[in-house]
Formats: sequence, structure tokens, C-alpha cells
Amino acid sequence: MSSISDGLTRALNGQFTLPLVLDLNANHKFILFSDQHKGAGDKADEFRKCKAAYAAALNHYREAGFTLILLGDVEELWEQRFRAVEEAHQDILELEGSFPPGRYYRIWGNHDDEWMHPRAVNRHLARYMPTGAVFEGIRFEVENNDESLGTILLVHGHQGTFASDKFRLISRFFVRIYRYIQRWTGIGKTTPAEDVCLRSDHDNEMYDWAHRQCELDLILIAGHTHRPVWSSRTHLQKLQLELEALQSGPDISGKLEQIQEKEAAIKRREKKYPPCDDVVKTSPVYFNTGCCRFDDGDITGIEINNGTISLIKWSSNSLEKTVFEQDSLTDIFERIKIHPEN
Repeated sequence: MSSISDGLTRALNGQFTLPLVLDLNANHKFILFSDQHKGAGDKADEFRKCKAAYAAALNHYREAGFTLILLGDVEELWEQRFRAVEEAHQDILELEGSFPPGRYYRIWGNHDDEWMHPRAVNRHLARYMPTGAVFEGIRFEVENNDESLGTILLVHGHQGTFASDKFRLISRFFVRIYRYIQRWTGIGKTTPAEDVCLRSDHDNEMYDWAHRQCELDLILIAGHTHRPVWSSRTHLQKLQLELEALQSGPDISGKLEQIQEKEAAIKRREKKYPPCDDVVKTSPVYFNTGCCRFDDGDITGIEINNGTISLIKWSSNSLEKTVFEQDSLTDIFERIKIHPEN
């Protein structure tokens, strides 16, 4: 077993994971966002580009009655103190905290691991929260007509990693030295595709762990990698499957325009987010929210809305939502049950 596997197992059964029941017959609306990395408002603060889209999304979901769940790395506390984040983004902190009690949950990540400590939460963050608790994970036991369908585990996704979990204090020290230079120069900014091979490997390990939890019929939803994943597949893999379907179906000559459009979309995707070490994943057990710090200012997240799960994007230009993918949770759990452990 890998360290990541051990870390996820710890989070699944840990005392800092909040147990909840998700009854698909009861009204429920959740929006999951991760990896805002709110900084100090300087050149190194990549959240600045996404701030407008994030604020528009929060206002929409609050008024629509959604529960906000933040999956970690909400603040960039490896780079600076919370006071600097507060000065730059107090308006966003207050907007997050405007969700009422029972409709706002927080999970800590590696870059805001300070919130592991209740004393730090009470001192700095509690004023912006309707309740003062931050968790390592949230575990939903999903029911439908009094029948248990399975489990949904929400975590940040850094559990068990060498730099981000086991030696996070040392990592934070070196990042702060590096970011001190970056804040003044703007040189060396990271992007969501900073290390595509590492992120692919990490996605593979999270998928493998979730796939092994066959006795729980488990869905894992995480952040951390900054790469949206739907039903265990990246957007590029989805496009490739759609192209294969077009090319293998009848009347190919009548689909030439669609095929060319799909091929062009694949090339654009491969150029922007080069694939590396991605493997075919057959069971829909792993989902990833993506992040709220893309370099084009857009943000992605996952909605769970009255039995339907959706991968969504909010645009920094239009400040409107686009639904990328959508499916029913009951159908996903049914597909999980027909993919037994390898």
C-alpha cells in the first residue's frame, strides 16, 4: 500500500472526518469548490484573476439555497500569514461566511493546514464562519428510499503525500522563502498544469484507492491536483472517447465535420494540458473539483443537487455557469457495483 492509500484510509475512518447522511429523497443542494489559494493580493496571488468569477458563484449559490463545502487550500498559508490574506480578500472571506449555519463546511488542505488546529481557527478564521469547525474530510452515507447506496468521501486529496502531508512544515518553510522573491518579481508563477506527470500519478493513486473500497461502494471527491476529473476520466480522455465513438459508428462520411471539430478540440486540450501517465479507468469512483485559480480566471467545481452530480465552470468573462458533465448519483452507484475490485 502506498502512503497516499494509507492517508486516504486514515481520512475515511478518522476522528476529524464529519459523518453525514445524504438522503436522496430529501431536498439537498451542495456546491464543492477547492484550491482557491487566496493570497496577499500581490503578483504571486493567482486567485486575483478568479476573484470575480468566484464571487459571482458564491452569490448565486447562497441565494439558491446551496450548502457551500470548501475542500481545502482555500487560503495560501504556505506563502504568507493569514493577516495578509485577510487584508487582500476580506470581502471574499465575508461572502463565504454569509452562508448560514448548516450550509457552510470547511475541509483543510496542505496549504491551509493551519486550520488543523482549533486554536488557530478560533483566533483567525472563526469570525468568518457561522460555525468554527474545520475537518479533514466529510463522509456521506448515501440513502435512497431507506436503502443504502454507498459512501461519498470528500477530502482535499493531499493525504499521505511526502511533501504536503508527512513533511509539510519543512515544505512550508522553503515555499515561503521562494514566494518572498516571487511576490516582488512575479517570476516563476505556478499554473494548474505545473507538473502534469505528478498530478496524473496522483490521480491514478486516488482512483486505485477508491476502486479498492468495493465493500463500501465508494465515490471519492477531492481537489489538490487542480485538474477536473469526471467519473474517473479527465476532459481530454472524455474527448478521445467521444472521437472514437464518432469514428466507429455508422455513416462516418456524414460526421466528418463533427470528427474534425473533435480532433481540433483534442489538439487544443493536449497543447494546454499535456497528458502524462494517464491510464484508462473503468469505474466511476473518482471525481475532482479542479480549482479556483486557473490562469484564465475561470473556476471549476462540483454540484450535488437533488440526486444529480455535475461538473461546472464559472467564467471570468461572462460571470455565468456552464455545466460540463452531469449524471444521477443512483446511476453512478449502479455502475460502481458492476465493477468489482480488480
